[in-house]
Amino acid sequence: MSNNKIYLNNLDTSVTDSQLKDHFAEYGEITEINLPLDKKNKQTKGYAFITFAQQSSAENALKQDGKTFLDRTITVQMATEKRTKK
Repeated sequence: MSNNKIYLNNLDTSVTDSQLKDHFAEYGEITEINLPLDKKNKQTKGYAFITFAQQSSAENALKQDGKTFLDRTITVQMATEKRTKK
């Protein structure tokens, strides 16, 4: 199974899709950004998923792990399948 999706954590809660796209587009074509919102305060939850057209683009984006983005040190790793509850 190819994995072309990354998981980002420790994002600023004011981050936008546009900012993520601008920052990560240098690694390749982005096909989807999933930036979950907190239903109570309408801010982002501090994490996101970015899907690239190519697996190699996602792998290259891992270079941002531990780097600063919007004054926060972010975690970037390959996304894994969501665990289902039993």
